[in-house]
Amino acid sequence: MVVFVGCGGSETPTPLPSPTPTAPPIETLTPLAEETLPVTLDAPTQAAAVPATPTVSELTVDDQETRCNTDYDMDLAGYPDLYARMGCAVGASSHEPVAINEFGEGPEYNRFMLWFSSEGLIYVLFPEQTWQSYRDTWDESQPELSCNPLNAPPTSPPLPRRGFGKLWCSIETLQQQLGLIEREERLCQHAVVQTFERGRVLACFEDATIRYFSLFNDGSWQLMTVR
Repeated sequence: MVVFVGCGGSETPTPLPSPTPTAPPIETLTPLAEETLPVTLDAPTQAAAVPATPTVSELTVDDQETRCNTDYDMDLAGYPDLYARMGCAVGASSHEPVAINEFGEGPEYNRFMLWFSSEGLIYVLFPEQTWQSYRDTWDESQPELSCNPLNAPPTSPPLPRRGFGKLWCSIETLQQQLGLIEREERLCQHAVVQTFERGRVLACFEDATIRYFSLFNDGSWQLMTVR
């Protein structure tokens, strides 16, 4: 260390500063890798392991939504506590067609198939609140009804058809987990899909009803219906 002394210095030496105590090293935590959406491409696999009835913890919100760089679609304004539940939007919204089919007994359905046209994927929402996606391999050259396990005149309903039906027929466990359909598959009259920090949201508009499907990155899903 070099000590500088000004001109006309005193005989009394300038005291050196006391050494600053060195703080103990701070442990550096390795960030967890970003979770990947559990997408099955050509062969079905088990969805991400989650509890039968997953508990979704809400984010701690600092009431500063302005920290988000991307605005959420205004068609999602009816989703209660959107920012608190899903975090910031991380991508622009899409209005591409989305098809929907309910399975099992209604009117409060708890199992669905959703077809996202922009991705060519079918999302299966299971009654235990988990979801899994599969590649849609059906095309117009194939029959609308892929199988008929009922040994009765094939009709839809009760049998799913097109891509939903092919998937339902190809994976025997889906027939057991989902059951039959009471309503025909159809496109949402208006669909909005947007990706957020914790997953994606689909708003499916039908008549005077909006169904908000939340597909979380941990493999769980939730449904909120606004009438």
